[in-house]
Amino acid sequence: MRDLAWVIGSPGLLDSAYPTYRQQVIDDTWRNAQLQTGSRWLSALDRQPQALHDYIAARPTRRLGHYFEVLLAYWLQHMPDTQLIATNLQVQSELRTLGEYDFLLRNAAGEVCHWEAAVKFYLQAEDIAEQRAFIGPGTQDRLDLKMQRVFQHQLLLGHSPQGQQALPPGITLDRAQAFIKGYLFYHASQPRNTAPVPGVSNAHLSGWWYRYDKETLPQSARDNRWIILPRLRWLSPACLPSESEVMTQAALEIALRQHFNLHNEALLLCEMQRVENTWQECKRGFVVSADWPKLGNASAMV
Repeated sequence: MRDLAWVIGSPGLLDSAYPTYRQQVIDDTWRNAQLQTGSRWLSALDRQPQALHDYIAARPTRRLGHYFEVLLAYWLQHMPDTQLIATNLQVQSELRTLGEYDFLLRNAAGEVCHWEAAVKFYLQAEDIAEQRAFIGPGTQDRLDLKMQRVFQHQLLLGHSPQGQQALPPGITLDRAQAFIKGYLFYHASQPRNTAPVPGVSNAHLSGWWYRYDKETLPQSARDNRWIILPRLRWLSPACLPSESEVMTQAALEIALRQHFNLHNEALLLCEMQRVENTWQECKRGFVVSADWPKLGNASAMV
């Protein structure tokens, strides 16, 4: 339920006023209005979440991006005056798949819209305020390359003959927009860069990152505790009952040593603060291998 609310109401990653993206990004003002409009529905769902749980269970996945799209589809199916026409509709030529429409919907104004949806997590690997500086924790994805794919290919599918042929009978596209959420992570020694990154929203969600065994864990307060987030829990801020198992800094360091002795995969940590009868996330960040970002696909770096 918290993840669904995050999908609807969290800040977008992109700047909807950026000239290159103008009119092609679903802006935060509209999303916030939808969150307010749907507040009673969300509250009722929070009290009785079984329908949402069943919907998710019927679409099992280990991929965070697919989980994000499942939640988005559930929301669109319950949005007033909105018709969800199709999801993941492939566009093919005679020889290969050219892409897909993530979502086709008819909005309250009667417009048929193509939404390209994604949730992304990028770490700033170079101290420059440019999209190319941000790469995925596995080093196989880069912000600027992803945005090029979205705006120069995926959102243009409806203009191609193959894209038009793939549309359901009687459907003509009126607009194509990006629905992009996620986090940018800045090195722990350098708090979030004050220089704006072109195309990135100033309201974007952020965290820190550091290299294991080379740098210091950035703990905010001695009494805080830690958890390691599984991938499918990367969306909404973590919130746990007070009796939940959480780690001290010493216990976390043991867990990190055991992990990095065997693996190079980055881990997403949450620093948890005690608030009444709960542990609530106050900060989050990635811990990566000592030689990151040299691992993975070197072509992801400039």
